[in-house]
Amino acid sequence: MRKLLFSVAIATATLAAVPAAAQVRGDNLQFAQRGDHRGGVWNRGGPNRAQVNELLRDLSRAESRIDRARGISRREAMGLRNEARQIRFSLNLALRNGINAREFASLRVRVNRLEARVRHERNDRDNRRR
Repeated sequence: MRKLLFSVAIATATLAAVPAAAQVRGDNLQFAQRGDHRGGVWNRGGPNRAQVNELLRDLSRAESRIDRARGISRREAMGLRNEARQIRFSLNLALRNGINAREFASLRVRVNRLEARVRHERNDRDNRRR
C-alpha cells in the first residue's frame, strides 16, 4: 500500500508540473510573436529591428549605386566595394552578440560616408581613387 501511495504521489506531482512548464514556454513564444524585442540580441539598449533593416537597405542601395554608376573607374569602384564589404562584416559581427546604440551609430555614420563618397566619385569626373 505504501509503494502504491508513493507512486501515485509522484505521478500527481509530475502531472501538476507539466502544465506549469508549458506555460513558461508559452510566455517565451508570446515575446517572439509579439516582436517587442525584450530578449535575445535586442536587449542591449540599441536599435530595434526596423532601424537595422533600414541600415541594411541603405547599405544595399549604396552597393547597387556603385555597380550602376557611370563615371566611376574600376579602381574607385573597387575601393568603394571594399568599404561596403567592411561595413557589412562589422554589422554582422555586431549583430552576432547584440548591437548597442554606440555600435549602431558608428555603422550609420560609416554608411552615410560611403553614400557621400559614391556621390562624390560619380560627380568628380577624374576616374581615379582619392
